[in-house]
Amino acid sequence: MTGFDFSSIEPYTPNEVPKAIIRLAHNPMFGRWVRTMNPNVDAEAFASLMECITTCDEFQYMVMRPLVYQIAKRSMDNFTYSGLENIKKNETYLFVSNHRDITLDAALLDVILLSNGIKTPEIGFGNNLMKNEMIVDIFRLNKMFTIIRDGSRREFYNNSVFLSNYIQHVLFEKNNSVWIAQRNGRTKDGDDKTDQGLLKMFSMAGTGDFEADFNKLKIVPVAISYEYEPCGTIKALTTYTSMMGIYEKTQHEDLLSIMMGISQYKGNVHINICKPISEEEVADCNRLNKNEKYTALAHIIDDRIHSGYKLHKTNYIAADMLGDEVRYDEHYSTEDLEKFITFADNVQFQGPSMAAKDKLMDILLDMYAKPVINAEKVKTDN
Repeated sequence: MTGFDFSSIEPYTPNEVPKAIIRLAHNPMFGRWVRTMNPNVDAEAFASLMECITTCDEFQYMVMRPLVYQIAKRSMDNFTYSGLENIKKNETYLFVSNHRDITLDAALLDVILLSNGIKTPEIGFGNNLMKNEMIVDIFRLNKMFTIIRDGSRREFYNNSVFLSNYIQHVLFEKNNSVWIAQRNGRTKDGDDKTDQGLLKMFSMAGTGDFEADFNKLKIVPVAISYEYEPCGTIKALTTYTSMMGIYEKTQHEDLLSIMMGISQYKGNVHINICKPISEEEVADCNRLNKNEKYTALAHIIDDRIHSGYKLHKTNYIAADMLGDEVRYDEHYSTEDLEKFITFADNVQFQGPSMAAKDKLMDILLDMYAKPVINAEKVKTDN
């Protein structure tokens, strides 16, 4: 890659790490957050540990890994994973993941990889999140690069070319994997779908040979599933107000969602590292016309994620409630049902009117039932 200066979007370089570490180690808000996650931490010892860090990899292993373990301990019943056999330690991949929580989706994958001696990916995050100095330091120390999402159509195109070249730079020059969400923003309706525009962006820095370019990228779909959706109430309310045409994003909404996603109860959580997209599948896509190639490739990624998504009791309960039937009751108990109904009632309570309450219930049930519907569709189609 020539002609691009990636310094404005890339993670901190080794030269930038020491100053960022000092800023973070002495940031009172960061200290409070760490003590919230681990009340037994020794503040002075932790600050000393921080100041020994010289690279982003060290920051991930020495700071983020134990913090994410604490988050899992405090907010999850179980955290499990599968599919590690689908990747090799010394190869780089383009992880394309469904996106349910702003920070935890990628952070939990990092913990899996770190715990198995595998190098963690650089992580793509929108520039809308980069508005707080502490958040910027945490993100860039955590190997996150910035995706610029605003601007005119021309600026959007130029930013897409820039991002495409950066991803190739990371994969083939820095020899590091990349994690990126399958679409812009979190899935709020439970329907995990890959944006074809994302796939077209991937190819912008390629040779123009669809088959060669996508085989080289080695796309690995990743499916993350939460028994209780992070920020599920906010997602339902946001979907409702958007439908009513009255939704406006507040100034600190993203920061609030980050903190709520970290702290709220999530039940059982699972990550499945799916099988990479094969050369045969890319070849099948390449036989189609230009736009259909991307549609077919997106469909393959979606099928991997939908079939790899670990369905929880909440998903089966919502599917039965939405369909007003008892089809999946072998997957949950009466106690599980009562627990979910209590949770749903609390969300429904947020509605200002009876009509709003009913609509909120439909939105919530659809959010939780959609993974079951998608998984059944994959079985039917195949």
